[in-house]
Amino acid sequence: MIESFILILSVLIGVVFSGIFLKNKHNSKLLLTFSGAYFLAMTVLEILPQVYGHPSDHHDHHSIGLFVLLGVVVQYILETISKGVEHGHIHLHKKEQFPFGIFGGLFLHSIIEGIPVANAESHNFMWAIFVHNIPVSMILFSALCQHTDSLAKRLLFMTLFALAAPLGYFLGKHTIISNYSLEMSAIVSGIFLHISTVILFESNEGHKFNLKKFASILVGFVLAYLTVSMHIHSH
Repeated sequence: MIESFILILSVLIGVVFSGIFLKNKHNSKLLLTFSGAYFLAMTVLEILPQVYGHPSDHHDHHSIGLFVLLGVVVQYILETISKGVEHGHIHLHKKEQFPFGIFGGLFLHSIIEGIPVANAESHNFMWAIFVHNIPVSMILFSALCQHTDSLAKRLLFMTLFALAAPLGYFLGKHTIISNYSLEMSAIVSGIFLHISTVILFESNEGHKFNLKKFASILVGFVLAYLTVSMHIHSH
């Protein structure tokens, strides 16, 4: 239950922050860079070791790797629907009809991400999604504000998005999907790798050294390491 609450909270924080960070595109990019770095570090330090460290009776390391690659492919397909909102892209013209395909792709993406949280060995999976959901929610809410003056519509879309990851958690906990928790963790780790690397590559505009972005990356790496270390020492 606490997992669902925290995942919903990340969307609420994103909505609140949208009015603060998106007024300054530089600050919003720094936040996105930080989230990408944290995402990547959590995947490398925590999620992938768990996925490769617990091969089932039906999968060896090589076949598990195929599911990781499948996750990369799945994210590539989802991005054709969501137009890359997951890593900070949304190019819409003011007052045009809101493209439901983008929301649908993002909604499906969030459901898939939430599935492995139900059977993860620690909450680190959940915190990775939490950190990434904040800038994504900021961008989505900003797009909604541009495309509709209706507060009810904005609240409806953001509520649906907030419930997507908890829905994935429910599916991973209480349906037949729970029998494939290792495979789902591998797929989602591939999704994480795709998103995080795209964020970091795109943050390096013109391949010039940017001290603030470099610092954001280091902070993301260090915070992820400390998060993982606290879980290890608590056991």
